[in-house]
Amino acid sequence: MRRKILFVACCVFLLMLIVYGIAAESGNVAISFDGVKIRYDSIGNGNPALIFVHGWSNNRSIWDAQVSRFSEKYQVIAVDLAGFGESGNNRSDWTIENFANDIIAVADRLGLKQVVLVGFSMGGPVVIEAANKLPDKVAGVVLVDDMQNVEMKIPAQMITQMDSIFMDLVINPSKEKLVKGGFVKNNPDSAFAHVLAMLDNPKIGWEESLISTLHWQNENCTEALSKLKVPVFAINSDHRPTDVEAFRKYVPSFKANIIPNVGHVVMWDAPEEFNRLLEESIQEFMNQ
Repeated sequence: MRRKILFVACCVFLLMLIVYGIAAESGNVAISFDGVKIRYDSIGNGNPALIFVHGWSNNRSIWDAQVSRFSEKYQVIAVDLAGFGESGNNRSDWTIENFANDIIAVADRLGLKQVVLVGFSMGGPVVIEAANKLPDKVAGVVLVDDMQNVEMKIPAQMITQMDSIFMDLVINPSKEKLVKGGFVKNNPDSAFAHVLAMLDNPKIGWEESLISTLHWQNENCTEALSKLKVPVFAINSDHRPTDVEAFRKYVPSFKANIIPNVGHVVMWDAPEEFNRLLEESIQEFMNQ
């Protein structure tokens, strides 16, 4: 009898664990158009909702300082795109448009009504495409250190070279490469430790998504920008000059804020200034 009671108790306990696991997952996972599970965090309340989208080879943890700061006032959503962080990697077509569909899946899952999209590096093209898919929900787009020259075309040979260089960075990372490549200028030790944690992934789809991003710049960038119905601001480093006039040919409302003496990951190198500029951008979007 005791054994029977113990067996039943164990079964009930295991069932509870399974149910709890399913419930926990369903609370922070959206299913993208192709069945890939998209992991996200949603913290705080307030309008508009802010969706933070990471860049290539990183994940939602790159926004930790912003999630902590802005969730005091807004609903903040940080997303892992397919293939990165804790999201699924069972995708066959690693295009910018499909990454944008990951954002759509999260917005639909949460029933968001009004959002500001914030995209870092590769996340810039992703939020541009997502904004075109959500014209009635997006109040504005903030690009973070990307698309400084929207009319630039990358030669095929250079795409091959960039593919080789960037894949080497993620397969054989070092603090020296991180600094020399202009990714960070401040606190390189802590930045490198964070980078190593983000690189601890199978890297399925990483090369394909990198190449897709470079081709998007050549083939889709200006067309996607010209379709936008929302304002676009940028928060860029001074590592590369931002061609504001070229951008305004396609988005007349474009405005760029430049943070000096920082690396590519501007929100790590100057978090307080970045947060201030982002808050200003949000307020301007909401007042239009």
